[in-house]
This record gives sequence, structure tokens and C-alpha cells, in this order.
Amino acid sequence: MPASPHGGGHSLKGELLRDAILDAASRLFIQRGIGGTSIQDIAEALGLTRTAVYYYFKRKEDILRTLTEEVTMSAGRLAAHDTLDGDPIEALRAWVRRYAMHILSRPSEFRVVDRNAAELTDEHGAAAQAARRAVLTKFREIIDRGVHDGHFRMVDARVSAFSLIGMCNWTAWWYSADGELGREEVAEAIAEMAVNALKREACRRPEAATVKESLRVLREDLAYLETMLEQRD
Repeated sequence: MPASPHGGGHSLKGELLRDAILDAASRLFIQRGIGGTSIQDIAEALGLTRTAVYYYFKRKEDILRTLTEEVTMSAGRLAAHDTLDGDPIEALRAWVRRYAMHILSRPSEFRVVDRNAAELTDEHGAAAQAARRAVLTKFREIIDRGVHDGHFRMVDARVSAFSLIGMCNWTAWWYSADGELGREEVAEAIAEMAVNALKREACRRPEAATVKESLRVLREDLAYLETMLEQRD
């Protein structure tokens, strides 16, 4: 990052100004679209000169690329380096909470990146897609392990992973800092819902005292047993 025009070197003031530019740009991109927003618009929203914004970002495309780096690619790095071994239930709870917090920490920025992925260059688009795959892989690995160990129901890990990712991503559209719940509370609630949706123990008990419901649970148990036997052969 270049030195701040308002302070020396990598100063805190310079970092704050850069973040303020990204935040203002995100809000304007959501309101007007990238095509309807100029660098001058961003500068005016912050009470800055256009030159001050140029110091950090020469073009709107540079802002989008930076947002993608900080939102999408950083999530991919988090997934790639985050080791969650042990109990799959606790691993899933921890990872969903972590990923949800990542989205909730910059919801406006996420919305901009999600809506404008096609505007990236081929190189940056490919990097962003690789990051999204890393997040999907992390979800799938935990779910697959939970199914294999008997902690989770017999579910399609890919479908389940996409569902949980969608639940986390959607917070960028509905979460409000002025709401009754804070980010941490929302992330915790989502993590708990994710675990309860997949936990095998909750589903093994018949939901109603009927033969049909008992057969449903029995079929699921048999399907799980067959899968385990196939994996041992």
C-alpha cells in the first residue's frame, strides 16, 4: 500500500482513509452500480478531493479488485489454512460461525463483490472462483466426515454445503447493525441451525408415533449401515 498523503508511511490514518474509501465506494456501487459511480462521486461522499482517492485507487476496477481480495479471496485463505479436526459437530459449528462472521463483518462489500464478479479480469476472476471452491471444499469435508462417523444424517454433502454457504451469504442482504442482534449473536444462531439441520441424533427419533415414520428412520439407519459396509470392502 502506498504511503498516506495525510501522514507518514503505513500510518493508522492512512489505513483508515483507505478503508473509508472502500466503504463509501461499496455503498455507492450498491445504490448506483459501478457504471453509475465515478471516482469523483466517491471523493465527494467522503469530503475528499479526487486526487486523494487516486492516491489509493486509480480506477473503479482497482476498488472492485481490492474488495474481492478482502472478501472472497481472504475467505478462501481462511478455509485453506483453518484446521478443524476432531468432533465433526463442533468443527461444523466453529466453521459456520467463522464464515458467517467473515460475511457479517463486511456485508456491503460482499454484496458488491457478489453482484459484480463478471467485471473482474480473467486472472482475478479465476482466483476468486478458486477461493469460492476452497470454501465449498471446507464445508464438504466437514460434512462428509460427519456422515462417515455417524454424527450427521445421510445427506448429499455438496447440496448441504451449498445450502449452508447460502445461509451465511444471505446475511449480507438482511443483516443490520441497528438490529436487535449483534454480528456474533447472528453467527452463533446460524451455526446452531446448521448443526441441528445435519445432526443424526435429532433425526433418528421418529417425529411421530406412526409405522410410516418409524420405517423412515429405519431406512435411514440401513442406508448408513450399507454405506459403512461398502467403505470397508
